[in-house]
Amino acid sequence: MSTAITVTYLISFVFLVLGIGVWYKLYTDDSANRERGQFKYLLIVPAFAALSYAIMATGFTTVTVGETDVYVFRYIDWLVTTPILVAYIGWVAGAPKKWIYGVAGADAMMILVGGVAVALTGIPKWVAFTVSAGFHLSLLYVLYVVFPKYAAEYPERNRLFKILQNHVGLLWLAYPLVWLLSPVGIDSMGVVGTAMIIAYLDAIAKTPYVYFVYRERHCFDESRTAARAAAEDPTSGSAGVAAD
Repeated sequence: MSTAITVTYLISFVFLVLGIGVWYKLYTDDSANRERGQFKYLLIVPAFAALSYAIMATGFTTVTVGETDVYVFRYIDWLVTTPILVAYIGWVAGAPKKWIYGVAGADAMMILVGGVAVALTGIPKWVAFTVSAGFHLSLLYVLYVVFPKYAAEYPERNRLFKILQNHVGLLWLAYPLVWLLSPVGIDSMGVVGTAMIIAYLDAIAKTPYVYFVYRERHCFDESRTAARAAAEDPTSGSAGVAAD
């Protein structure tokens, strides 16, 4: 493994550790409703990803299948962390469990089939890539068509929902493009460049995600959001009392 890749993995590791620090501030903030926000699950995202990059930085990165190197820890990382990212968006939206589990399942299948595509060659590779892309499209459909219907019932969470929805939905569009250009695709981008871009995308996808939840953490506190709504609505009874 090249020095450039090792350094990149270490930088991503440090950035993900910062994400653990942000999560700690989120979870230990007594002014936020950690149970309603289900903040405990978010620790897995930066913590597992940081562990993955720490392992990859030591050189344990690939498993050779035929003539192809499969970055197994990368796919294990994604298989554990990314379903949580999309499922949590469903939680913020107030979606039923069937849709939360469904979007997490579509994400997991996207990762699994994408990993299989890396190990294949010829037509089977592109069939697997197409199937993986299909799961990706179904995931985007849920994020942008299904979840907003439920999010409309929780206006106090709408800002956080939109932030997380677009952070994941738009950023993840880069991953299939990188796959296509990488050595396992059409081979228009080298191993070093591919590794560096993916490491950057992974870090940006996870630590800022936790920060966004931290910044909007009070949207889960019904008493705070109700008081703020009353203060902003001049026709509300509480606002009238305050005015008197």
